[in-house]
Amino acid sequence: MRTVILGAGGVGGYIGARLIEGGGEVSFLVRPGRAAQLRQNGLVIQSSLGDFARPVQILEAGDAKSEAPDAVILACKEPALAGALDAVAPLLGPSTRLLPVLNGVKHLDTIAARYPATPLLGGIAHGAVDLRPDGSIVHLSPFMTVIAGPVEKPSDPVSDALIGELKAAGVDAHATRDVRQDMWSKFVFLSTFAGITCLMRTNIGSILRTDGGRERILGLLDETHAVAEAEGFAPPPALMDDYRSLLTTEGSPLTSSMLRDIEADRRTEGTHILGDMLARARRHGLAAPILAIAAAHVEAYERRLDALA
Repeated sequence: MRTVILGAGGVGGYIGARLIEGGGEVSFLVRPGRAAQLRQNGLVIQSSLGDFARPVQILEAGDAKSEAPDAVILACKEPALAGALDAVAPLLGPSTRLLPVLNGVKHLDTIAARYPATPLLGGIAHGAVDLRPDGSIVHLSPFMTVIAGPVEKPSDPVSDALIGELKAAGVDAHATRDVRQDMWSKFVFLSTFAGITCLMRTNIGSILRTDGGRERILGLLDETHAVAEAEGFAPPPALMDDYRSLLTTEGSPLTSSMLRDIEADRRTEGTHILGDMLARARRHGLAAPILAIAAAHVEAYERRLDALA
């Protein structure tokens, strides 16, 4: 399998490393600064599931491959999506699959409208990873699960092959036959997790120690679940039980990547995640007061960044 990954940040770097370990031919399409780090130090990952440190193949904007890859993975955040779609245009052959591994669901429609003739896959990465200033990637959670599958049909050989390479590297990877449902399930969880940790500016364990913290977390989860139900994508009851357990674990150090972006003064996916979930709630006439406050909180942060730019 020939795969190009746009981005070698936390998620893109981790997935690319495991694909390489699973026997894949992987190149990273990255900006000049990241390319320089990779050329000097290689791709470095520190993970309880296995470290990785070795040189990798690098592409920069304008570089051409001799033949189109089997898959192009978009491992960027939503604010960078428009530029990413421009950057990968020269790589897309008639049989190339395009696999975004982004949070949320709205981007599927954006990508399908931009490249209607390109087979579109959907993907999810469950796990916390962080790109450090020195270019190394630190895996923060004790798990990493990757799910992928085609958007418009039950199965796809390229998607299945990608999952096979990840499995060969020992990754908890799954080929899904209903990727939209899987993406919506994560959307429900992430909107709650990112919304409450950004609103409270701390981890789950600290929120639970505040007055009414547990009730606020579960109230926000109920709000996002109601939106998914109205859209026809309610997560299964057993999965909702898992979410409630994870979000109410006393002493949990878990924080969302959106909060880590705020703490580092970076752009967030607030509009793509919290804003989109809130807009859907309003279209369905659903009350979502906690979600509205969380979305406004992150929007105010983004407006501050705009004022400083």
